Amino acid sequence: MRDLAEIFGMTAARLKTLLVESLAHDWTADPFSRGAYSYVPVGAINASEEMTQPVEDTLYFAGEHTDTTGHWGTVQGAMRSSLRAATQLLERP
Repeated sequence: MRDLAEIFGMTAARLKTLLVESLAHDWTADPFSRGAYSYVPVGAINASEEMTQPVEDTLYFAGEHTDTTGHWGTVQGAMRSSLRAATQLLERP
């Protein structure tokens, strides 16, 4: 809360009054993820690359799962993918 308050230029107390809900997830205790935040299921090794392709020049995908620069499953991958998707959108014919 302190970091967000600093980013938004307000006190942590004020930010807490604006907070509607928060949620944390313990991936290590999740029986379905088995500790993994993100993973490639069997047969989907090319899924990330395929998801970088726009649909009918109207739907562009971004997010860590679409990163193809070696940072799949990370915040850095999410940020890189957003730049890629924005570039695709701006360069469309």
